[in-house]
Amino acid sequence: MRHCQHCNATIKGDWEQCPLCRTTLEEAADPVLPDPYPKIPLRFNKEIVWKYLTLISFVLIIAFLLIELIWIGRMENVQLALFGIMSMWLSVLILIRKRRNIAKGIVYLIVSLSLLCIYLDYLSGWSGWSTTYAVPIICSFAIVSLYIAVRLVNLGVRDYVLYLLTAALLGLLPALFLTLDWVTTPLPASLSVMMSAVTLVIILLYHGGEIWRELEKRMHV
Repeated sequence: MRHCQHCNATIKGDWEQCPLCRTTLEEAADPVLPDPYPKIPLRFNKEIVWKYLTLISFVLIIAFLLIELIWIGRMENVQLALFGIMSMWLSVLILIRKRRNIAKGIVYLIVSLSLLCIYLDYLSGWSGWSTTYAVPIICSFAIVSLYIAVRLVNLGVRDYVLYLLTAALLGLLPALFLTLDWVTTPLPASLSVMMSAVTLVIILLYHGGEIWRELEKRMHV
């Protein structure tokens, strides 16, 4: 059995970190005992996933077209909405498949897709499409994807709140693009900033205590 100095507890099983405080455990002096907790796979209903994704896709497409008609006066750049919808589908499906740490996966997905788009924009001669459209759309739809995945898999608040906070903070990055005039059209970046700001306010109002407790636990305060 392994021992946690921080909790002064003996841990059964092949844990690398203490399940209570996440401190790295000391090497076991005795033979490692079997884990008393069976590993039960997380389950989800595929029909509900398809229904949610299809419904939200239609709603988002209609909302995008209405915004285009009201604010711009014509429908163009529909491919941007389709790009966002495909990103949402890809994010949800991949992250549910890798559902043991969905929230962290979405944060990684935001960073990797954003960097990839910026790199592709750079290779193609830098027209600014990555900072104008791609990164804001990825950030916006990733927050939606995280909310959908959390609801479908029924994660506890402590399992995702820090990652949702991180995703919302990353969604504020387009504000820098607006400030530095790295965008040709301000609408996608503005929507991303607005959505992230609203998400941050909701998180801090309803889950501020959980965030603080998680930070204390992970920083061993």
